[in-house]
Amino acid sequence: MKKLELGLYFFITFFIIVFVVSVYNSNAFKSKAIPIYIKSNKVIYNKHNHTYTFTGNVIITRKKFILKAEKVVYYFKTGYAVAVGRVVVNSKGTVTKTKKIKVYLKSRIGTTYNTHIHYIDKNIYVYGKKIYHKGKGFYQVEDGYLTSCKMHPPSWKLYSSFSDIYVGNYAYSYNSIFYIHNIPILYFPFMVTPIKTKKSSGLLIPTAGYSSLTGYQVGEGYYFDLGRSQDLTYELNYYSYLGYGNSLKYRYSLNPYSHGSIYGFYMHENDNSKSLSMSPNLTRYLLFSHNIDFFGKLAVKTNLNIPSDNAFYSNFSTSVYQMTKNRLSSNFSATYDFQSYSARMNFLRLDNLFIPNYTTVDEYPAFSLDGQSKLGGFFNNPLYFNLHSSFDVFKSPAYLNDERLDIYPSVYMPLNIIKGVHITPRIGVRDTGYFNITDGYNDVSSTDKSRQIYYASIDDNTTLFSNYLTSAKNNAGYLAFLTPYLNYNLVKPVNQSGLPLIDQTDYIPKESAFKYGLNFNLESYNDKGINNLLRLSLYQYHSISGNFINPVNYFNYDNADSDIIMRVKVHPISNLYFFGNASYDDYNFIFHDYNINSQITDFRKDSFGIGYTEINDVQGYISALNMFNSTNANLFPQTTSAITDLNTLSYASLSANLNIADGFSFNTTENIDLTVHKDISNSIGILYQTGCIGFIANYMNLPYFHQWAFSFGLILRGIGTYGFGNMISPGAANSGLSMSGPGFSNGF
Repeated sequence: MKKLELGLYFFITFFIIVFVVSVYNSNAFKSKAIPIYIKSNKVIYNKHNHTYTFTGNVIITRKKFILKAEKVVYYFKTGYAVAVGRVVVNSKGTVTKTKKIKVYLKSRIGTTYNTHIHYIDKNIYVYGKKIYHKGKGFYQVEDGYLTSCKMHPPSWKLYSSFSDIYVGNYAYSYNSIFYIHNIPILYFPFMVTPIKTKKSSGLLIPTAGYSSLTGYQVGEGYYFDLGRSQDLTYELNYYSYLGYGNSLKYRYSLNPYSHGSIYGFYMHENDNSKSLSMSPNLTRYLLFSHNIDFFGKLAVKTNLNIPSDNAFYSNFSTSVYQMTKNRLSSNFSATYDFQSYSARMNFLRLDNLFIPNYTTVDEYPAFSLDGQSKLGGFFNNPLYFNLHSSFDVFKSPAYLNDERLDIYPSVYMPLNIIKGVHITPRIGVRDTGYFNITDGYNDVSSTDKSRQIYYASIDDNTTLFSNYLTSAKNNAGYLAFLTPYLNYNLVKPVNQSGLPLIDQTDYIPKESAFKYGLNFNLESYNDKGINNLLRLSLYQYHSISGNFINPVNYFNYDNADSDIIMRVKVHPISNLYFFGNASYDDYNFIFHDYNINSQITDFRKDSFGIGYTEINDVQGYISALNMFNSTNANLFPQTTSAITDLNTLSYASLSANLNIADGFSFNTTENIDLTVHKDISNSIGILYQTGCIGFIANYMNLPYFHQWAFSFGLILRGIGTYGFGNMISPGAANSGLSMSGPGFSNGF
């Protein structure tokens, strides 16, 4: 009898290990059953209440739901289970650890006790005395808190007596206290916290600031999520001098190849004597942009900029670039690509924002055809044909009107002389015709004009390479690259007097010049990688024709001398580099530019940088710049008055980033005008982050533009950065400086 009982026991145990209970979903589609698999070391069946008691390494699996516990009581008829003892539940991106759980295995609805849930993708932890799972993605937490910190106690937590949590959306908390390292900081009777990564409707972070044009200003916005392919943003801004401004922006994407946006701004300005605004009492602005591609060959683009107030950008933009922009364009274009050519039709309206109708020009329309193709070969060297052509119709109510046909074909042949030596000769001709020329202001017509310009050039490029092995054991050595080059460019002189001047195409100076120089790279290598040691670029432009737009002083059309430009970057050790560039124009020493920078970085990523820049004849540069950018002297006083009493602008640059300790870092930058002993710009910032909490604060000042900005934010890992900040509109009418000199990239 005992042997029979023992055999029956082993049979039941074996059966339970592979036990499968089928549970049927009651929905409209009568879907097939999703099986529940239960495995344990031991099982006891109670026939009176139809329960199974599983003990010892219990594992319950249903699709992606996995429950592990020391003991589980399973009610067969209802699918209800009670698990205790080191309970761990994995389900669709969440991990739940609890002492006890009561759950319906079919719907996974139930209650956990003294538990926490970890949302892996969002790195959110929800702790609670009791957590009720009420439905798909909906939880209620009693006497618990939310955090993104795994540590105990967490760096930060949002405690509440009761919370409703909607996964992927928001947590609604009642009687909430925000803690930092168990220290209560803020109390909220009711609080809404986003716990999602996808875009959704909601309030935006408010902005605040001050401007000499508009006074104190605050702004708030609301973001409307209209689906995966469109959204809408409304912003309300209050300006203490002017009143309320409203803006609305709609963005959409019809498909991966078609997208666009519509933006509008409106305000009715108050009349305030304190305001430096140049706007009338009514301001409106509309911007529409749409890009669409058809079949990968046809592209259509539309951009409409319609300001009813020409001073809109200077008064209401928070961007220095937008504020100082004096021209605005709207256009519609269609481009079709075929083989290696591209045909384009464009309708363009170009407005001068500050001098109405002075240089307002319409292109109705403009056609262009560009591209290149292979004509054949000569001794295994390919011969290419290149074409640039355009037809433009210019209309202006108070400027020039004409029609221009410009055709520029050329042929070139890359020649491989020997390995590493390449020579490319090129010849071309440019024929430009002007028809129906009329002075829009005086309505005076001129005769048709034309010009023919012949081009010829030759490029020589040679690459020399050497490998110096210093240790075969460590595979260490040096790589050296030397690339000398020579270019000669010839433009046959032609009489261009009396031609209409609308854009840069209309003036082509006679040019005969050499460009020659070299690039040198030195790198070290070993088994651990490659380190750059030295980069040097040195080249010179030399004009033969005596009339050459050179790269340094590119507004000087009568320069018969040379430009020399040098750049060097030295890495004596891996964490230290020196960078410098210099340019020199031999024409009456009119324009010099020197720049030297150095930076050192230690193993903690601390860095310190220092630099010096000198620009000669600043006023000469700005005068030349204004030849092409007519501006309002009241808005940009640098057109009529000097920035400095001297011709030289020299300034020093300082920067530092220090990781102090335990997640605390400090950064600062400063550009000091050494001529007038005044800051061009300065900034300071601090960042603290440890574990899953931190804060950031930054301040930037641009004295030349009367502009400053301040921002502050609290960083909660897994949640986001909460704070405020705004770049203040600077009052450009008082700035006294809007300039840019020839710059060089530090990344070469």
